[in-house]
Amino acid sequence: METTDALLLGRRVRDFRKMRGLSMRELARLAGVSAGFISQIENGQANASLQTVRALANTFGIQWMDLFEAKPVHGRVLKKADRPKLASSAAVRHFGITQPPIRDVEVLVSEYEPGETVGDPNYTHGDSHEIVVILRGSFRFRLQDDEFDLEQGDSVDYRTSTPHMLTNTGDTVGEALWVVTPPSGQPAAESYNT
Repeated sequence: METTDALLLGRRVRDFRKMRGLSMRELARLAGVSAGFISQIENGQANASLQTVRALANTFGIQWMDLFEAKPVHGRVLKKADRPKLASSAAVRHFGITQPPIRDVEVLVSEYEPGETVGDPNYTHGDSHEIVVILRGSFRFRLQDDEFDLEQGDSVDYRTSTPHMLTNTGDTVGEALWVVTPPSGQPAAESYNT
């Protein structure tokens, strides 16, 4: 790797590390290398192997090529039209907001046709902290045995291990913002902040 490439890689590694709130020692432990080697990489003084680059990328939750592309890592703009569409149907559409390297929180926006429900009286997923904010429409939110009528601007926060479901009770498309930390199916915060 040429010196200029090593410097650019080092800057990208430093940017991603700081964005994740990791110390060099924490990054080194998670990537399986020494803290001294991380320092050398960030200062453009080491030629990292592809294996090391892949380990760093996996730690950041990105593709290894992202460490070489000159994408901004702070202040990224995601236009509504460019939101990635996640698992959806014609009646319920989910759109991703958070993008790699962000791994400690998941934010998505969901649209619901009138009468549509997500979840069921027994639906749970992991044991994360989840918040739902109603952006537009009228909804009924069931949390275990309690039910709440929610309108634009209302929110509920709870543990995802508590059974929950959401139903669009309005006669127009409703929209909700979901925030989950740590993301369902992800390891607990220990792997991000220790």
